[in-house]
Amino acid sequence: MYRCRVLALCGLAIIGAGCQGETADTETVTPVRSPVVSETDTGPPPAVTVTDAAVMPGVVVPGTDSITVQPADGQFLVLTTTIRGSGVDRTAFSLRFDGSTYSPETFRNGLYRDGEWGRQFTETGGPLVFNLPETGSASDTQLSWPGGKWTPPEAVRDRLQIPLPSFDITLGGPEQVTEPAKPTLSITVTNTGDTAGRYVIALNRTGPRVAYAPVGRFDGKLKTEETAVITHDSKTPYVDDTEPREVIYRLRAPKDYNDATHRIKPVDEETATES
Repeated sequence: MYRCRVLALCGLAIIGAGCQGETADTETVTPVRSPVVSETDTGPPPAVTVTDAAVMPGVVVPGTDSITVQPADGQFLVLTTTIRGSGVDRTAFSLRFDGSTYSPETFRNGLYRDGEWGRQFTETGGPLVFNLPETGSASDTQLSWPGGKWTPPEAVRDRLQIPLPSFDITLGGPEQVTEPAKPTLSITVTNTGDTAGRYVIALNRTGPRVAYAPVGRFDGKLKTEETAVITHDSKTPYVDDTEPREVIYRLRAPKDYNDATHRIKPVDEETATES
């Protein structure tokens, strides 16, 4: 279902159409409020608004000291909600798709979004993630909660009915640098499928002074045969007056994407002179 070649790695500033880095998933949606409930209620009813909707091959989740991509069994429908009033518990939501009903997924450490470590659904809203089959009829697709419901936009329903596209991902950058070094790495993502769709990847770094640290989450929507280039000013192996140490970047991606590792090693003065 997903096909991806990964050769080397890194990135963070984004160049290219349809590419996003460290951004929320967005689709144009129409906010829908909960209807008024009976007069026996002691307070005003909660107002639930769905602000964003996106179909994704996976979501980025934090671990102990790094981030990774949790793949969907088929596809994820990721909804962002806000709630005003007394609030609605996450378990009160359900999604109807292709004749079946689905509950929101639970992620122990939440999601990694916009640099925030462990974003969870709370009484004021947050992300709702539904793990859905790869394809199916979306004619009956609807989000429901006590006293309210919301129907995804047509573009989202259309996306749910067909398989997500495959992507080719190429990662490149210098393997050795001399001081002063300002290496730049890149990730090139190309939609090789027959339809538009969204990719998602996570990037971590080891060195020169950290054991493991998240660099960022990258996602974007590309049309068929469209390419996006993500560039990143990587860390240098030469830091202050300490002994230079190699910098390692590690890519994590869902399903048939290939994880990748890219190393940037320092070149000692003698080797640099001889070259």
